[in-house]
Amino acid sequence: MSKYSLLLLISCIWGSQFFFVALVTNDVGAITLSLLKALIGAICLSVISIFLKKDSNQVNSKYYWAIAIFEVVIPFVLIAQGQKYVSSSNASMVIAMVPIITLIFVVFFFKKKVSKFQLISILLGLVGISILSWPTQEMDGSSTVFGNALLLLAAMSFARSLILMEKLGAGSPIVHMRNVLGIATVILLPMAMIFEQPFQLNMSGIQIVAVTILGIFHSGIVYMLYNLLIKKEGALFASLSNYVVPVVGVLLGYFILKETLEIRQFVGICIILCALLLSKERVVYKKTNDEN
Repeated sequence: MSKYSLLLLISCIWGSQFFFVALVTNDVGAITLSLLKALIGAICLSVISIFLKKDSNQVNSKYYWAIAIFEVVIPFVLIAQGQKYVSSSNASMVIAMVPIITLIFVVFFFKKKVSKFQLISILLGLVGISILSWPTQEMDGSSTVFGNALLLLAAMSFARSLILMEKLGAGSPIVHMRNVLGIATVILLPMAMIFEQPFQLNMSGIQIVAVTILGIFHSGIVYMLYNLLIKKEGALFASLSNYVVPVVGVLLGYFILKETLEIRQFVGICIILCALLLSKERVVYKKTNDEN
């Protein structure tokens, strides 16, 4: 599978998660939903890992814990909570800021330079996201802003975890993400028991199916693919999957959830696509003295 096919597959899986989250977010607490996703995902990858050869590569456990917190615990809870105040398509658009935030983080953390041309693409992306996620008159303004703020924090957490994932190095993506999701489950279980009632859920059959799909595909499988893409192409290229996510979110929201599709959304998407075209594969380059 080529890197672009893998990027598209990841984008489609993540784009559809907002639809499934919308089916359960009003009846399942944000922490409990995050716990179920992490648990089911960990079980899924654990079953798959049984058929793998023993991995001799050792990874510092601190990276697993850090990735579990920034990639799973924080964003899972924030996305589930944030979607209570915004539409599924709007949520996917805010999360699309991950590539821009990742680029900014890489520049500050690793002291890499960005050309003026690339800076224009970053600004275009910010403009596009602002247009897409601007509060609508049909929704409560303060609630929408609060929901967007939660989702923006989730995007920042995702961006930070992308950089951390590059440090996992060699080894099976299945094993790496199994460990990450397992640690996330350990963290989320006491949180859910303290703040919510995870053992007193009353979900419909459709909601049970939705949670199962979220756990298997939007937690276990997609993280395995994501880690594989990061190993092949790096965090910055992998983060570009978030540019396709809003398109999937908008289409699912329009065709399945019957959400309104506005002209501003088309404008925002066009601007984001222009920003994507301006962004080359080699998004950043090292300083001259680093290359010598």
